[in-house]
Amino acid sequence: MAEIAPGNTWVVATATWDLFGERRVPGGTAAYVARTCEALGVRARLLVLAGPDADGEASLAHEVRRRGERTLTFRHEVDGGGPRSRRLLRLVQDPGHTLSPADVPSEWGEPDTLILAPLLPDEVDVLAFIDDYPAAEVALLAQGLQRAVVPDDRGDTGGEGLVMHRAQPSSVLLDAARPNVSIFLSQEEVELWPAGALAHLAARAARVVITDGPRGASIIDRAGTRTVAPVPARVVDTTGAGDVFASAFILGLRAGEQFAGRLAAACAAAAVEVVGPASLPPRSALEARLSEPDRGLSR
Repeated sequence: MAEIAPGNTWVVATATWDLFGERRVPGGTAAYVARTCEALGVRARLLVLAGPDADGEASLAHEVRRRGERTLTFRHEVDGGGPRSRRLLRLVQDPGHTLSPADVPSEWGEPDTLILAPLLPDEVDVLAFIDDYPAAEVALLAQGLQRAVVPDDRGDTGGEGLVMHRAQPSSVLLDAARPNVSIFLSQEEVELWPAGALAHLAARAARVVITDGPRGASIIDRAGTRTVAPVPARVVDTTGAGDVFASAFILGLRAGEQFAGRLAAACAAAAVEVVGPASLPPRSALEARLSEPDRGLSR
């Protein structure tokens, strides 16, 4: 096994309740990143935006500090039916707090690896964390910076409403692109961007990684584009797969980008085979999935 040595690892992320009809299930980036760290043998320090009602089972293997009085809640809906149906995400409850370096316990010291994973733009002061810890290897799971909450025909007010993707990189995302920051987004989140926007972002960051479900992922930087082949999986639930991919990639990066991409693909494949932020197999089982010779990066 290649050595994973991410050092003092911090995760700054959000816990959620996700509503599917009458069913309420725990979720959020904090849970998926915590499960990935656990599977890879990394004990992380988690700063989690969540209320007292949040489910914390996925974080039990780590040191956790919670901030906030309310837990972010989304309703998942389907608009229409058949092949033209689309999934809608509706904000039900906003946590009403922004995580910042001021929320970090003083005894945590300085991070070597810093995973920032907001689900909405105002949940994490991303720029403050990047500015305060310039020596850290940063993974920015940037989906939250590319979301906007807009009113819909129900007349939602007070910050509630439909969650939509922005049609171009947000100003915070552009400012966050630094030489020590790897940015992770999905193909769905960048497909409306104008020509050249992705290359412009990649030229400022360490790299931009675009995940694309069963088609794998692309890594873009100043040197060009590499692809990460997917690992075959029996898909049950794709929720959180991008979070798992991103966190596994940054945890494995000190062993090289080739290894990090392979490891991330294996973790994402394992994640889609279970429902919700369930436990992932141990690292030995994850790496066993990489025995086929055609896995890894290609240009």
